[in-house]
Amino acid sequence: MDINQILPIALSLCLFMSCKKSDDKIVFSGTYTGKFIEGPVNQLVSVNTEVKFSGDGYAATNGTGIFTVENSSKIKFSMDYVASMDYVGNKVLQGDYSYVTKGDSLILDKIFPSTEHHYTLTSTISYKNQYRLKRMK
Repeated sequence: MDINQILPIALSLCLFMSCKKSDDKIVFSGTYTGKFIEGPVNQLVSVNTEVKFSGDGYAATNGTGIFTVENSSKIKFSMDYVASMDYVGNKVLQGDYSYVTKGDSLILDKIFPSTEHHYTLTSTISYKNQYRLKRMK
């Protein structure tokens, strides 16, 4: 075997070994604190919040439930207990969220479904529901 036959095999082997599995699901655990930001984009309100992850359960400032990491960018929350008497559906950690992690930071953005009004299809207009959190040590 000469170098021209060994080199492509060696390069292919190096590339194969350096590939990372893309279907690895992230594991959430611990306590995260930060801000919950919501409302129409021109009237945003920000309040302090805390979310604790343990196994497949979570406890948020306003209730508890279970969550499922669907893929590398989507997580689903199912709240089974709401702690607040003034329940407003968009103010609880419930439903589908996209997520981004950077170091000890976690950003959750609510995924709003499209809504149908009479004969036109529109998506939710300029409304934000976001958790900007940092993991506590």
